[in-house]
Amino acid sequence: MATEIHAHKVLDLLREAPMSKAELKEKIQQTYGSEARFRTCKLAGFDVDSLLLFFEAKQKIIEDSGLWMLNEGRICSHSH
Repeated sequence: MATEIHAHKVLDLLREAPMSKAELKEKIQQTYGSEARFRTCKLAGFDVDSLLLFFEAKQKIIEDSGLWMLNEGRICSHSH
C-alpha cells in the first residue's frame, strides 16, 4: 500500500502561488502522481477530487477571480 501524502503538502502548493482548480489538479498530478492518496490530521483515503471538496467544505481554500488561494485563518499550524 502506498504512503498517503499529508493534505498540508497540497495546501503548500497554493501557498507558493494561487492557481485555478485545473492548474492545482495538474500540479498535484505532476508532483505526486495520478494515483496519489491523501490524509489529513484525522481522516485518510482522499483522492484528489475528494480532497479538494474537503478543502472547500472546510473553507481551507477560497476562490477569487477564478484562482484558488489559502484561507490562512482556517489552516492549522502544526507541522506535517
